[in-house]
Amino acid sequence: VVLIALTSCKEGKSNKKEIDNKSKNQLEIASVKEENFDLRNDSIIFNSATIENFDKNGNSINIYWIGQEKDTILRFYRKYDNQMKLIGAEYYEQGETEPSRDSVYINSNGLKVEASLNSENQISWQFTETTDENGNPVLKTYENGKGEYRGLDSLFFDKQNRVVKGFYEYSNGRRSSIKTYKYVKSDKAGNWTERMMYVNDTLRQKQFRKITYHNL
Repeated sequence: VVLIALTSCKEGKSNKKEIDNKSKNQLEIASVKEENFDLRNDSIIFNSATIENFDKNGNSINIYWIGQEKDTILRFYRKYDNQMKLIGAEYYEQGETEPSRDSVYINSNGLKVEASLNSENQISWQFTETTDENGNPVLKTYENGKGEYRGLDSLFFDKQNRVVKGFYEYSNGRRSSIKTYKYVKSDKAGNWTERMMYVNDTLRQKQFRKITYHNL
C-alpha cells in the first residue's frame, strides 16, 4: 500500500500530489482535496481521495490517503531542516502506531533521491527523480534495497505544467497501460479542479479537486 501511494505518479500525480506551478503574484495554496471516481457501466463510483496541506511558503506539510471505504489508509508527514529544506518523511499505514520513514537527498549527479528506510535505517527501495526546466518530475527510476533497477515512471506535461500522459515501465521493458488526461475545469487562480483520465484511450476515471488558499 505504501509503495503504491508514494509512487502515485503512475496515476498521473506527483508525488506525492502534483500541483500546478504558480507565479509569485498568484494565490498561495493552503490545501488540496482530490477525489477520484471510477466509471463503470454508466455509474460513477468513489475510488479514493487525498488531502494535502501546505504552509504559507508553498511547502507540502502532510498528506492523507482515503480508501474506498472513505477511511484514512495512510498518513504522511514531511520533514524539513531549519532552512526548510526537505529531508524526509514519516508515514503511518492504517492501524500503525509506529511510523515508517524515508529520506530525501541530492545525489552526486544533482538529482533528488527519495529512499524508504526499514526499521534498521537500511534502504528497502528508492527512486531518483529527473525534472524538466520547469521542475516537473518527468522521470522517476526505481531501485530495490540492493541497488537493482526495478522500473521507471515517465510523465509528459503541457505548457501549463499539467501532466497530460504517463506510463510505468517494468525492469523487463514491459510497459503498463498509457494514461492520458483531459482538463475540464480550473479555478480563478488557474489550478485545475476537474479532469478526466483515460486508459489506452478509454475514459476510466473522473477526478475533482477542491483547493483552498491562505490569502482568501
